[in-house]
Amino acid sequence: MAEYVVRVGKKGELYTPKKMRLQIGMRPGNEFIAVIAGEKVILEKRKTIIDLLEEDVIATVSEEEIKEGREILEKELLER
Repeated sequence: MAEYVVRVGKKGELYTPKKMRLQIGMRPGNEFIAVIAGEKVILEKRKTIIDLLEEDVIATVSEEEIKEGREILEKELLER
C-alpha cells in the first residue's frame, strides 16, 4: 500500500501527486466515493461502464441460452 500527501486548495480542491494519479488511472472527470472512518478519508474510484467492461468475465451465456430466455419472456408478455 502506497501513501501520498494530498493538499487541499482554498475552495476544497484536492491536489494529488502525479504518481498517485498514474497508479490508479485517475483522469479528469473521474468520480470517487469518499468513505469517512473517524479522521480517515478513503477514496474509492467509482467504476464507469468502461471499467466494468474491462473487468474479467465472471459468467458466460451461450447464444442458445439467450434465445431460450427471450422465448420465455415473449410468452410472458403475450399472456398479459
